[in-house]
Amino acid sequence: MKLSDCTKADLLWIIKTMCKYDLSDRNLRLALRDLEYEKEQERFDRADQLVKTARDASQRYIELMKLYEGMPLTDVPMDVLKQADAALAESRAANKQWAKLMGVKMK
Repeated sequence: MKLSDCTKADLLWIIKTMCKYDLSDRNLRLALRDLEYEKEQERFDRADQLVKTARDASQRYIELMKLYEGMPLTDVPMDVLKQADAALAESRAANKQWAKLMGVKMK
């Protein structure tokens, strides 16, 4: 990572961090590495949140449809189908965001 790759917020973070050090080139590299680590940690935290959202939504879908297992789809009440569809859509959206965040190509 280079200074030219940084946003304004990143640069402010670097300046605050460098104030803890002695503002040398070596310490600038240390601050850049610290920033890179912080950004990766934030990305992983966001990925964990997305996985939890997808899992919870999938679990809601399963719980809603479990009562109607083995029945024709036409026997499932429309409001249950709508809730199940919303849960499935939420799960898929979270999975899609996770894949984009983590750089995973999905079909």
